[in-house]
Amino acid sequence: MSATGNAAASHTATDTGARPLLILLHGTRLNGAQWHAYGPLLHDIAEVLAPDLPGHGLRAADTFSLALATQQIDELITQAGPRPVLLGGHSLGGYVAMSYAQQHPQRLAGLALMGCAAEPRGAGAWMYRQLARLWEAAGPTGMARLDALWLGRVAHAPTWAAVRARGGSFEQIRTAWGEVMRHCGAHQLRQVACPILLLGGSWDQLHIHARRFATAAPQAHIVTKPHRNHLWPLTHPQEVAAELRHWLQYALT
Repeated sequence: MSATGNAAASHTATDTGARPLLILLHGTRLNGAQWHAYGPLLHDIAEVLAPDLPGHGLRAADTFSLALATQQIDELITQAGPRPVLLGGHSLGGYVAMSYAQQHPQRLAGLALMGCAAEPRGAGAWMYRQLARLWEAAGPTGMARLDALWLGRVAHAPTWAAVRARGGSFEQIRTAWGEVMRHCGAHQLRQVACPILLLGGSWDQLHIHARRFATAAPQAHIVTKPHRNHLWPLTHPQEVAAELRHWLQYALT
């Protein structure tokens, strides 16, 4: 198994058989341990694989780029063999997922986009610029302290412990979101053939263009959870896993 595969091994169900493979991609500053709870929650319907993206976690030494990240996903899917593969991502990971789907519109059995249905250019770019400015103002020490005070209080406790054990990644926020702002958006979904889930909370600013994304991809289905924010996959994994289960059942029938 490659280094990429090893990075995800702790988040993979042990009895894989020929079950469908669900690859889940984490958000910025985090790592594959973001999906710590999802393997057990979905083990009866799919094998869950959660790699560290370039520049994050065990791959912190790599420079993030969409090209490198999508190459990593392609390698994982090739290793999966002849079985259905579904791809999901949250925030930065969602933009990586839609970039892969744009490159390989016929290869996936399903695509789940969580907290990434917002155009990262034009008026919608302010959120991404704020992330970069926050990083520059706080630096790695300040960002680590901020995450401990913020995410440490609201995230699912076992998940946050697993993320911290793997290591935070703050150095490439500007690089990663610069890539997103240059390349990503609803246009990437126009040729994607598989069922698409656009999942987000009603308080998530990165879900504000869900209808625009669904218009670009008529096979897309929007789910908006009331009173949930951008951190929903981290704060309420059972709720998000339930939505993913419904999508998996639909996509695999």
